[in-house]
Amino acid sequence: MLNAVILAGNSETEKIPGKALADINGKPMLSYVADAAEGSGMIDRILAVGNGEVGRFCDANGLEFAEGNPDILENVMRGIERFAGDSRIIIMAGDIPYITSDAIRDFIEKSEGVGVDFCYPIVAKNVCEQKFPGAKRTYVTLKDGTFTGGNIFYLNPSIIERCMPVMRHAIENRKNPMKMGTLLGPGLIFAYLCKNLTIEMVEKKVCGMLNITAKAIISDYAEIGNDVDKPEDLAMAKSILE
Repeated sequence: MLNAVILAGNSETEKIPGKALADINGKPMLSYVADAAEGSGMIDRILAVGNGEVGRFCDANGLEFAEGNPDILENVMRGIERFAGDSRIIIMAGDIPYITSDAIRDFIEKSEGVGVDFCYPIVAKNVCEQKFPGAKRTYVTLKDGTFTGGNIFYLNPSIIERCMPVMRHAIENRKNPMKMGTLLGPGLIFAYLCKNLTIEMVEKKVCGMLNITAKAIISDYAEIGNDVDKPEDLAMAKSILE
C-alpha cells in the first residue's frame, strides 16, 4: 500500500477558478480522483494539497489536508513532506475526473515491477483518440510511437530535492515539446528531429542528468492522460461522466 498526494491547489494560470472542486454532475472533481484512488486497493492515506475550501472538503470526506499555494512545485513539496519517510509515494493531479481505479492499479503495479526511483505514464495517441475523440492533447512523436504524458507519478521522496530545477522547467514548459526538449541536449534533439529518438534514450538521459533511476510506463488507460484545463474540457467531462 502506498500513500498518495493529490494536487488540488489553484495555480495562477488556471482558467477554471477553484478547479479541483468544480461541479461535475453534482460531484466535485476532486471526489472522482479520490474515489478512484481509494477504490484501487493500492492506496492507504490520501493527502490533498489546496486552499481552505479543499480543506473543508477533506474534513467532510475523510482525507488529509495540507495548505497549498499557486506554485505547483511548492505544493508537491508540501505533500511530500507528510510522507518523507516513505520509500515510494504516488502524486496525482486533482483535475483528472476520468481516472479509474483500474488505471491507478495498473500504473502502480507496473511501476513497482520495474523497481526504480521515478515512473511516469505515457499513453499512445491512438489509445487517447479512441477513448476521447476530439480531446486536445499535446503529443510527442518518438521512434516507438506518438505519446502524451499522464497526470500521475510514482516516486521515491528522497530524490525530489535534486530533481527540483528540472521539474520546474518541465512543468513550466509542459505544453511545449520543443522547450521541454532543451533539457535533453543537442544530441537527443537532433535524434528527435531525425525521428530516431526512443523512449530508452530519454530514460537514460534523465537517469544520468538527475542521478536517479527512472522509467516511462506505457499505459493502456487514456483516462490517466486526459485532464481538465479549460471550460470546454469541463463541459466535455460533464457530458462524458453524466
